[in-house]
Amino acid sequence: MPHQKDIDFSVSSVFQARLTQAFRGDTRSKTEIAKEIGISKDVFIRAMNAGLLPSTRTLIKISDYLELSIDYLLGLSDKNTPRKTLDNLSFYERLEQLKTQANKKYGTIAAETGLSRSQFSTWRQKNYIPSLEVCYQLSLYFHTSLDRLLARE
Repeated sequence: MPHQKDIDFSVSSVFQARLTQAFRGDTRSKTEIAKEIGISKDVFIRAMNAGLLPSTRTLIKISDYLELSIDYLLGLSDKNTPRKTLDNLSFYERLEQLKTQANKKYGTIAAETGLSRSQFSTWRQKNYIPSLEVCYQLSLYFHTSLDRLLARE
C-alpha cells in the first residue's frame, strides 16, 4: 500500500537522477533517444537536464521504453521492478476494475477525493489520462501503485 509523500509534480531531482542513471553510457544524442521513445526532444531534454516531469502519457512512454516502474522513476519506490503497459487494458478500464473491487461508485470516489464527477466520464469518452497529480491521488485512494492504476504490470 503506497504511503502519501510530498511530491512536487513539476520538478523532481529523484526523477532526474534516475532518468540520468537509466541512460548513463548511452552514446546517442538526447534527440535520437527522444525520437526512439516517441516523445518531444524538448520534453526529454527538460526531464534529463532539469528533472521537469512530463505529462502522464509521456512518462508512461519513457517508463515503457526503459521497462521501469513509474513509482521507481518518481522515487515512490526503491524497487527497480520492470514494468510495461498492458496492451489490452486502458487507464479507464483499470479504474473501472479498481472501482468495482472497492465496491464504490464514481460519485462516491469524486466526493471522497475532491475530484469532479464529470472527470470520470471525460476519461472514459476521450481515452484521456489525467495529470500525474490526479493519478497519484487516485492511487492513494485505491491503495495501489501508480503503475497498477495506469495499467502497467
